[in-house]
Amino acid sequence: MNSKRKILVPIFNRAHYGRLRSVLSAIKNNTALDLKIIVGVPAAYGYFFKNIKNSSPKSWSKALPWYFMARLRSFLGKNFVFKNDFLAKNLVSDGFELESYAPIFFDGGKSETMAKTAALGIEKLTDEIKKIKPDVVFVNADRFEMMAVAIAASYLNIPIAHNEGGDVSGTIDESIRHSITKLAHIHFTSTESSRKRVIQMGEDPEKVFNVGSPAIDAVYNVDFKIKPDVFNSLDISKPYILALTHPVATASKEENFNMAQNLILAIKEIPIPKIILGSNIDAGSDALGDAIKDWLETEKPKDVFFTKTLHPDDFYKYLSYSACAVGNSSSFIREGAFLGTPVVLFGSRQNNREKGNNTIEITSEEKNSLKEAILNQMNHGKFESCKIFGEGDAAFKISKVLANVDLSVQKSFKTRS
Repeated sequence: MNSKRKILVPIFNRAHYGRLRSVLSAIKNNTALDLKIIVGVPAAYGYFFKNIKNSSPKSWSKALPWYFMARLRSFLGKNFVFKNDFLAKNLVSDGFELESYAPIFFDGGKSETMAKTAALGIEKLTDEIKKIKPDVVFVNADRFEMMAVAIAASYLNIPIAHNEGGDVSGTIDESIRHSITKLAHIHFTSTESSRKRVIQMGEDPEKVFNVGSPAIDAVYNVDFKIKPDVFNSLDISKPYILALTHPVATASKEENFNMAQNLILAIKEIPIPKIILGSNIDAGSDALGDAIKDWLETEKPKDVFFTKTLHPDDFYKYLSYSACAVGNSSSFIREGAFLGTPVVLFGSRQNNREKGNNTIEITSEEKNSLKEAILNQMNHGKFESCKIFGEGDAAFKISKVLANVDLSVQKSFKTRS
């Protein structure tokens, strides 16, 4: 009989993977734990007509052949899916075994596709979790698909460990994060302030652990002596800008489009190369994508490098070497602070987050303010590394807690005196 605790970790997007690699490794290497990974993939791998009914691709003529091929691949077995899905391929290439996959993501980048993905996630993940029979489900942060995981595990009476609860921020992420906290039984926070907030929400202080952010572990373990080579013609020894802007799900399509436009207007006037990374798939991502696509196709700037996907190690390297990181990614706050990268945050997506001294916040999205802030950060240069989010040992602490913590599922509200 296997006496190891079975820990299920859902990995549903590139950010999850990049930040949780150290946790996956720590669980895998802990003799008291048994790691199980479920990877999230497009709904097309599991459904054809349901996916067509609920997705909203930009181009049906391009999407339909891909939907058909994805569904066909699913009939060839899960290993074939793992070999064709970008996220799964990265996990496998890094030596992780995948237990199963969850086809839940509808195309569209809209509020309704987020809601429908979460709904499909509850249905599909309930079945997968029942098959795997984990002792603990490890839920990360504040994504809408993680809400589906938490709801499914809750009704199956499986203890939930929640990573990075207690943070505050803008957009709908904050509501989802706090909701998952109230469903979770074991809490891992990135800072002491976040730990206090989780306790303030009525959670048992003995089940709330300030371990730091696993994202810092990931950065700590990157070999920066090996230079990234994704963009072969980019000389990383010279200044360049790294831009990553995610949509604000609580803003309108027009507001998200204008946010992207203001970013473009600001950075294109600065005569150095720019790396632009594609956003996540939250509501409003279609507007961001349209703005960037229009710029690249209309003006064809020769100093811009665009990609939708980067291996986590390459992302951290480009973040570290950049003269300034611009946008609203939480990676710029956490990993950027540890690396000392100059950062300009703009918009409301990261409102009220704890930050290091490497950031300038622009509440106005007017292009001249952005441009001035970027130039100021570039002139400053590297900041001293900030350890507010940890020192690179979060995963070890998490695995130790998972191996020993009480796994009771009945919760009770703890009133603060």
